[in-house]
Amino acid sequence: MRRITLVQIKPNRKAKVAEISGGANLQNKLMHMGIFKGKEMTKLSHIGLRGPVVIKTGRSMLAIGHGIATKIILEVE
Repeated sequence: MRRITLVQIKPNRKAKVAEISGGANLQNKLMHMGIFKGKEMTKLSHIGLRGPVVIKTGRSMLAIGHGIATKIILEVE
């Protein structure tokens, strides 16, 4: 498996969160949104070059800012 950021993965691809390269505050914020190591998610779209990334995790759809999305490292096959 290879590792890439949430920004780099193509839309409609599933992947698992391998790590979150941010401090405790960011990890806590994402955990409250249902994003943590080992969680599977699907990237639905990426708006613009530096716009938000829309993902689906479980039954929830979320828009995540570009800066935070660059800190979410995924494992893809």
